[in-house]
Amino acid sequence: MIRNISKSIVNLNSQKIATNSSFKELVLQSKKPVIVDIRPCYYTPTKFLNKELLEAIKEKKDIFELVTIDFDEEYELAKFLKIQSFPTIIGFSNGNILKKHTGPFRSKSHIQEFLNHVETEHKKEY
Repeated sequence: MIRNISKSIVNLNSQKIATNSSFKELVLQSKKPVIVDIRPCYYTPTKFLNKELLEAIKEKKDIFELVTIDFDEEYELAKFLKIQSFPTIIGFSNGNILKKHTGPFRSKSHIQEFLNHVETEHKKEY
């Protein structure tokens, strides 16, 4: 399913898949802060991280949008974002990068710290 979405937006359990053509709309123009998960979608360890991240975002009750970029399918977009390893998680607000994390989070509380930072910085912009 993920391999065949090059020109569309797909919502998978509150999660959107960004493509080169939808990145501006989904991430840069969003009114909410956006957490972007950049990874090869086939890679099992990053699927676990994505599950933990999705649960943490759901606990925040609609504060964030979660967008995934398939590293393999959207290589040029990942290159533009200067992604050198994965998983990479980036917090955006108003088109700006607020925080970037590469590698696995140490714990669920580490994920919460990341989200709290992005939420706090987003609020400062308004």
